[in-house]
Amino acid sequence: KVVAELAKSDMTKFNELGLRKSEVFTYLAADGKTPLLGMIQYPSNFDPSKKYPALLSIYGGPASAATREMWTPPAAMAEYGFLILTLDSRAAPGMGKRTLDDLYMKLGQTEMNDFAEGLKELGKRPYFDAKRVGVFGTSYGGYTSAMMVLRFPDLVAAASASSAVTAWNHYDTIYTERYMWIPQENAEGYTKGSAMTYAKDL
Repeated sequence: KVVAELAKSDMTKFNELGLRKSEVFTYLAADGKTPLLGMIQYPSNFDPSKKYPALLSIYGGPASAATREMWTPPAAMAEYGFLILTLDSRAAPGMGKRTLDDLYMKLGQTEMNDFAEGLKELGKRPYFDAKRVGVFGTSYGGYTSAMMVLRFPDLVAAASASSAVTAWNHYDTIYTERYMWIPQENAEGYTKGSAMTYAKDL
């Protein structure tokens, strides 16, 4: 039963411009059981018989949910012929303590593995050009961009990392130790979460 209609979307101008609605999809995290959300924004002249390069706009840090935070009009960049993507990971809030525990002392591992699964899922679509995927972001998004191109070069062809954290033992302790504990007692986590570990493979 509808108690009261507070507002109604007016799609008139949107439809007049010939814009395409965003698509929200689900995929499984790297643990094989946690459902996650992703979103695709399409160019207005999208043709499913063609292949399109994709740009993943990312942040990815603990307690961030890109898909739920990005209910925005179609991305202007899509009009240059890109699929614009957002992907969530087990870092997303609202799924309970268990999922955040999967990240604890493992930044740069769990969430990157989940983003990789999202890209693999999209790779099954005939119009998704899996060989032309770029990722970009700032701050933790810069870190994610760097880690994705370093750890998953088979999935990410290019990355733009702005203001990136590249090694957690070089970052401020107030943020880092909340999620990573101290380097002396989590040496493995700091090593696996450092972009420097994988730089030789770029």
